[in-house]
Amino acid sequence: MWGLHERNASASLPDRMNTRPLLALATLAAATSPDLGRSALERFKTGVRERYEEDPQGTVISAVLGGAWLFYKAEQGHNPKVKSFYDALVYVSTNLSVGYCDILAVTPKGKAIGSVLMMYGPAMAARMLDRPKGVKPEATDSVNAQILDRLDRILVLLENARAASA
Repeated sequence: MWGLHERNASASLPDRMNTRPLLALATLAAATSPDLGRSALERFKTGVRERYEEDPQGTVISAVLGGAWLFYKAEQGHNPKVKSFYDALVYVSTNLSVGYCDILAVTPKGKAIGSVLMMYGPAMAARMLDRPKGVKPEATDSVNAQILDRLDRILVLLENARAASA
């Protein structure tokens, strides 16, 4: 009768039923949209991409902190390995990188959060140090030019010293 929740007999009736209204709302929203919600999904994806390009580090930090809070709320009281926000933080940060942790999600919500983090996290983390959109590398170019000039002068000195000793 309860589908996915049959396995969790200890969950109270409201806990077992709380996904149904959300699914019904999502279905209604998609059904009332002329394109079945595709344009809303595209707007969401475009917004995420734009925010990430504007501030890669801020986006990753927000994903880590927000994901950890959501994971903590989902697993708290159900998962013996998630005793504090910091446990959730470890879980989330490893899902964004290597994907290895001794903490595993046990609730359906925690598993959903982990799935999203594992799907998008490595790509986000790989580009975390990218320059934000609109930041020009001019300062970096001038510093690199100064370093190259200094290395060229050192090379001349070394070649002169070798020629003098030969």
